[in-house]
Amino acid sequence: ADAQDGFVIQAAAFSVKANAERAANSIDGFVQQSGKYFRVRKGPFANRGQAEAALAKVRAAGYSDAKVFTAG
Repeated sequence: ADAQDGFVIQAAAFSVKANAERAANSIDGFVQQSGKYFRVRKGPFANRGQAEAALAKVRAAGYSDAKVFTAG
């Protein structure tokens, strides 16, 4: 699947790329630039159940504002 499919978790957004990369590494995610921000994301997941399970782990890692949204 590519990032246009399924569900993605957004853990956080940073204005400094290095900080975003550090956060992405900590959750085995990736960084996606959006304007002047660097969004830390994980996925994609094929279905909401998988995404919710991963979301629980991301929140447990300290990203309490993380949320799931539909990719694409």
